[in-house]
Amino acid sequence: MLTILDLLNHYLGFFNVNTKWKGQVYSVLATAGDFYVLYLGVKHIENGAYLRGAVLMLAFIVIAYFAVLNMVYYYTKKTVKWDISPKIEKVLGGRPAEESQTTKTAMPYVPANGLYAKENVLPATAISDADMQAELTKVAEQLQASGMFQQDYNGMSEVDQLAYLAAGNDVIYANHPGTPLPYFRLEHERGGLAVYGGLNEMFAQRVARIKTVGLQPVELALENYDLFIASAVITGGVGHVRGRVNLQETTKPYQLAVELAYKQK
Repeated sequence: MLTILDLLNHYLGFFNVNTKWKGQVYSVLATAGDFYVLYLGVKHIENGAYLRGAVLMLAFIVIAYFAVLNMVYYYTKKTVKWDISPKIEKVLGGRPAEESQTTKTAMPYVPANGLYAKENVLPATAISDADMQAELTKVAEQLQASGMFQQDYNGMSEVDQLAYLAAGNDVIYANHPGTPLPYFRLEHERGGLAVYGGLNEMFAQRVARIKTVGLQPVELALENYDLFIASAVITGGVGHVRGRVNLQETTKPYQLAVELAYKQK
């Protein structure tokens, strides 16, 4: 059984398999293997090897206990009151689940430019010329060097990525759903709007200009609304597209996804 688990883990390592799905497979195999341990224990007792049989029976009970916990954890959304896993994790030096959850929720993400009501925010089309594109690429590379640019496809498995692409998306980027600019601001320039951004205010450069706000040209939007930048997120770079058999890697220019808040003049 251990050999089968080792082989399975080895071959699944070639694929970007969802962790929960892998846990479900291992739980089923462990449960099946546990009954083989029970079979060996019974046979040893029948043959007079009582001590060895008793040890195998005890092992069966222990494995069955953790197998049941895994089944509950991976196949349902329920919890078990008599779960001693957190205590074992604490003894082995791990962090209890409650503490981990507290850490995750203690510091929620707050956008740098504040919070806006969803109904007061519109997506904007941001375009970049060659100079702006070079600045945007430089910022993306700086974020990668500082470890702030995730490239794990948001933990999505290959199946999840294929489903995302099948939903009408041409590409899924490694930094999906995007990397927020650490600093950004909106400025009025030549009757339009430009986005300045970078690692901080000191090094901020013009990285894009606004072409449309919602379905309106920016010039028309400025006549009717006061506009404020709500978010600026970098997308692009390394990504996956659908191939004939599986996912294929691609590289696209970096882009800026911008949302603008508006207020009637």
